[in-house]
Amino acid sequence: MRKALLLLIMSLIFFTALPAAAVDVKFSGSYYAQGWYVDNPSVLDKGETPGFGANTTWGTVDASAANYATRDARTLRGANAFYSQRFRLLTEFQVVEGLKLVTRFDALEKRWGDQGWAGSTGETQSRTQTPQGSPDPNGTRRGAANPKAQENLEFERAYLDFNVPFGKFQVGYLQFITWGTSFLDTTLTAGGIRYLYSQGPWQAVAAIEKRGEWVGLNANNIGIANDADRDVYDLGAIYKFKPGEAGILYQYTRSAQNKWEQGNGYLTQLNGFYPYVKATFGNLFLEGEAMYMFGDLKSYESTTVNASTGASATGLAQNVGVRALGAYAHAKYDLKPAYFGVKFVYVSGDDQQDNDKVTGSMLQSQQMNRSFYPTLILWNDDYQNNVGNISGNIANPAGVTSATANRRTGQSYAVRQEMDNVWFYQLYVGVKPTPKMDLKVAIAMANADKKPKSDVGTVGATGYYSGRAVQEFVDGKYGTELDFIGTYKIYDNLTYMVGFGYLWTGDYFKGYDANAKVKDNYLLSHKLTLNF
Repeated sequence: MRKALLLLIMSLIFFTALPAAAVDVKFSGSYYAQGWYVDNPSVLDKGETPGFGANTTWGTVDASAANYATRDARTLRGANAFYSQRFRLLTEFQVVEGLKLVTRFDALEKRWGDQGWAGSTGETQSRTQTPQGSPDPNGTRRGAANPKAQENLEFERAYLDFNVPFGKFQVGYLQFITWGTSFLDTTLTAGGIRYLYSQGPWQAVAAIEKRGEWVGLNANNIGIANDADRDVYDLGAIYKFKPGEAGILYQYTRSAQNKWEQGNGYLTQLNGFYPYVKATFGNLFLEGEAMYMFGDLKSYESTTVNASTGASATGLAQNVGVRALGAYAHAKYDLKPAYFGVKFVYVSGDDQQDNDKVTGSMLQSQQMNRSFYPTLILWNDDYQNNVGNISGNIANPAGVTSATANRRTGQSYAVRQEMDNVWFYQLYVGVKPTPKMDLKVAIAMANADKKPKSDVGTVGATGYYSGRAVQEFVDGKYGTELDFIGTYKIYDNLTYMVGFGYLWTGDYFKGYDANAKVKDNYLLSHKLTLNF
C-alpha cells in the first residue's frame, strides 16, 4: 500500500512538472533544385587532342586503360549538363527563455540520378560522398571533375545558445567564419565558443574556434608527438550608428599541425585585422572591408638542420613570414525600380621572390572568402562545388613536380571558391519591373595580382625548393565575365531564378605553356528555391 501511494505521489509530481519542462520547437530551412548546362568547363580548346596524366605533353595520346584512372580534369573538354539539389533544416529547441539548442542538417545534397557512389546501380545507401569522376563501363573512374556530394543525412551544426547577466554564450558547432561584409565570409562550420556582449550601440565579440584536432602528423604518433591543434581566437567590436555600422576584428591563428618532436617541424602563427563599414544614405548604399594579415607562416625549431616538412632544395629549414593585404568596396544606388552599382576587390598574391617572405595568396589556407559569389562562374562556390575547379592548362612544367600550387601557402593555382591573388572590377545594372521580379546584368574583369611561379626565386634562376630553373605563368589575366540573373517570386517563400554567364577566358589558364589554346565558356542555369 505504501509503495502504491509513493508511486502515485511521484507520478503526480512528474506530470505536474511536465508543462514547466516543455520545449518549444521552431523549424526553418530551405530546399533547392537547380539545373545546369556548362558548355566548356575545361576552358580549353575542345578540338585539341587531349592528353592523359599530369605531366603529359599536349598532342601525345596515351589511351591505355591504366591511364584512364589518372586522367585529370584538363582533358574533360565536353559540355556538362545535370540537376543538383539540397534540403536543409534548422531546428531551434527553446528550453526556457534565454536558453536554446540549435541544430542544422543537410540531406540529399547530390546530383539527380548520380549512382556512382553505389557502383552504378540503382541502390540507395548511405555514403559520405560521391567519388571523384564517373565510372566507365569497365569500372575505372575517369577524370576528377565531379564534386563532393552528400548522399544522405549530414548534421553540420549543434550548439547551445544561452543568455547570462553579462552577455550571451554560444557553445558547440556553429558558424564562425562570418564578419562584417560578405567579402571574407565562408560557409564552413567549426566547433568552439563565442561570447557576445551588447551595450547601447556597442557590441563586443570574443571567440575560440577549434579548426583542427591532431596529434602530430600521424595518429600512430600518440604519446610521441606534440599536441598539434589548429586554434583560432577572435576579438572584435561593432558600433552601430544611424545610417549603418562599423567594426573591427582581430584574429589570431595558431597551427601546430606541422610541429612535432620526431624531427624539425614548424609552427604557424598568424595575426589578422579586419575592419569594415557599411551605411545607407538615402538611395545610396556603401560598404567596404579591409584585410591586413601578418605573422609567421613557418617558424622552425631550428634553421641549421634539415626540415621535417617543407624543406628547401638543400634540405635546410627556412623560416617564412607573412604580410598580406586585401580590400573590398561596393557602392549601389537605387533609383526604384532601376538600380546600378560597382564592386572592387583587391587581394594580394605571393610574388615568390624571397624565400623568407610571403606577400599574399593566403585565403585558401585560412578557409576564407568562399561565400562571396561575385560572378556565376569565376570564384562561385556553387559552380565549383557542382562543376569543379577551373584548371585550364595549369599543369606541371617539364621536369618540375608540385608546380600547380604555391609551395609555401599551399594555394592551388586553379580558380577555386576562394577569391585570392586578384584585382577585380565589376559594374552592374538592374531593374525591378514588379515587386516580385528582379533582372540584373553585370560585367566583370579580373587579373592576377602576381603571376604564379613554379618555385620561389627570380624567373630563370635556380629555384629555392626544387633546384630547377624558375618558370612563370604566361599571363595574369583571368578573363572577363558577363552575367545575367533574373529572379521571380512565385510565392513569398518560393523563388525561381534563371542565370546566364559568359566567360571570355584569359591567358592565365594557359599556365606555363604559351602554346596552349584556351577557349571561352558559358553557363546556363535555372534554380527553384524554397525558404521556410
